Amino acid sequence: MTVPSPEKSASFRLSIQKNSQILAIFAIVCTAIVGLVNELTKDKIKAQEQQQLLTTLHSIIEPSRYDNDITQDCVTLNSPLLGGSKNTKAVQTAYIARKNDNAIAIALTSKAPDGYNGNIELIIAINMDNSISGVRVLKHQETPGLGDKVELRKSHWITSFNSKKLLSEKDSRWAVAKDGGMFDQFTGATITPRAVVKAVKKAALYFESNKHLLLTLPNSCFINAQQPQAEKTQIVNKSTSEANNEQ
Repeated sequence: MTVPSPEKSASFRLSIQKNSQILAIFAIVCTAIVGLVNELTKDKIKAQEQQQLLTTLHSIIEPSRYDNDITQDCVTLNSPLLGGSKNTKAVQTAYIARKNDNAIAIALTSKAPDGYNGNIELIIAINMDNSISGVRVLKHQETPGLGDKVELRKSHWITSFNSKKLLSEKDSRWAVAKDGGMFDQFTGATITPRAVVKAVKKAALYFESNKHLLLTLPNSCFINAQQPQAEKTQIVNKSTSEANNEQ
């Protein structure tokens, strides 16, 4: 067995050290570039997200009905009726539309946890008279060609909530037609529309009990709060617990 000379061993180690240093420098440079790109684009991304949010809000609350910057007038909360959980830090957002400082409608983010392929994220606008102003799906994983008909670009089914009002907690009309309700289901897909109808109904129940309380919560859009005020959130949840038990 040939033993490498001390000179060759030293040269080999030097080569490894040199390559390691080059890789380390390359990694540092790449990390710096990524960080710089993120820093330069974060404001643009945030602006795009705000514009998308405003477009969605405009589609469920007619812009001529309010005169405030609705994307900057919101409160955060956590309620089981909106798909929240006491065991998570997830919060929902309520965007308040005002005309001459008077609230005319509130758009609530919500989650239907029982979609065919998991959670269906929604935003539900409700007028102060408790009628539905509009509903849109924000995110879902439903089956293409079947459950994805909850998207407006796929069908107009989601607009069937417009102007509807929940008469009571026991209002049996708030179900898909297969269950004796007033909302159509999709051919070959009943689970998805059933989950959305249930979520919108729960949001309507929540709104009826808490619409005035929501107007007393601090504005979260300006302070960028990560969690709702603990004490006031408890009040909101407490006032809806009885309705939630009915579901």
